[in-house]
Amino acid sequence: MTKDRLIEPHYEQTACRIKSSQSKYILAIQDQMRLNYTHHPAKHDLGRIGKTGKTTQYGLIQHSVLCVDDRNEPLGLIDLSFFDFSEFETELHRDQRSITEKTRCHWVDGLNRMRARLGNECSVPIITVADREGDFYEWLQPLVLNREAFVIRAQYNRVTGETFKKGNKKLKTILDESPVLGEMEVMIQEVASREMTSIQLKLKAAQITLPAPKHLNKEQIQVNQYSSIQLNVVCAYDGEHEWILLTGLPIDTLEQLQEIVSIYQSRWHIEDYHKVLKTGYQVDEIYLHSSREAIINFLVLASISACRLYWLIYVGRTEAEISADTLFEDFEWKSVYVYFKEPIPKKAPPVSTTMQYIARLGGYKPSKKGQPPGIKTFWIGFQVFTPIAQMYRNMSRKT
Repeated sequence: MTKDRLIEPHYEQTACRIKSSQSKYILAIQDQMRLNYTHHPAKHDLGRIGKTGKTTQYGLIQHSVLCVDDRNEPLGLIDLSFFDFSEFETELHRDQRSITEKTRCHWVDGLNRMRARLGNECSVPIITVADREGDFYEWLQPLVLNREAFVIRAQYNRVTGETFKKGNKKLKTILDESPVLGEMEVMIQEVASREMTSIQLKLKAAQITLPAPKHLNKEQIQVNQYSSIQLNVVCAYDGEHEWILLTGLPIDTLEQLQEIVSIYQSRWHIEDYHKVLKTGYQVDEIYLHSSREAIINFLVLASISACRLYWLIYVGRTEAEISADTLFEDFEWKSVYVYFKEPIPKKAPPVSTTMQYIARLGGYKPSKKGQPPGIKTFWIGFQVFTPIAQMYRNMSRKT
């Protein structure tokens, strides 16, 4: 039993959902999370993932590619991989290594495996989305050359131009000199209070050319045919926030700029998905086996299960009027009424009602001004909900 055999059916179902989707586009969101197993009995079989002060931390890094449609409905994972820094130890300096010898190869590999799983018959446009970790030339270059759509937040104030020359302008200088083309209102979550607030962002755009990085040697440039690439840039900013977005999408109208910013905002899906894994499934606190392979197999199963839970949470929050019997069996949605000693409705309630009952099982106390239930609350609620539903089914069966 290997992780690839465990998750392959999930990839196939995700690909089917993508191909049959009527969406304007599908977002393939890439990101990583670190799983710290420094105190795990199997840490001798795990590699380095970083340092806390002077103390080396051991564990795994999970690289996920999560797909969502243009209505922000999660469709599933299209790629999943695990690694640690020890796999890439070498005497050569990182600037002398090819992309296949760096941890960044997982971004490129995730993109290539996604292409292979979707094949040429996929007619729905795919837009690759990533945060600042995805701002590196070896990933941007194949995206541009293959004319693929992408929205990646810039991390570096790069030098622009066909080649590196003295006097070439940097990215931020070009944006500073560009006119404001319009504004848009966006909702963001405050880190401290976790409250959603509205902010007004000004929008700028520019077309730039990026040269191949100076640290690449001649052999790397020739073998990989690296050269300068042309792409578009959108800057959304106010006094406190600034998003500089590299993209292959058009920037001819204000509506297109606003859509690019909205696409980048959808990146929160993968952060929430990883939060389901960490706060719900508590995948960074497992002590199940001394085998690295067993730990990875568990992480794969948890990742598949988390996709289902995350989808249910999303639908429960956004599709309020969908009938509960479209997502739950009759004995499932009826069981929560019995548990809370309330009369069972003659017809299935909205799915949002059932989800709120499940949240109450997890400790949620609904109020008019209260925050909606969080991911951990839903996770705890589902752990209670499952045996309640099974018990109700067994008791209601006719003998």
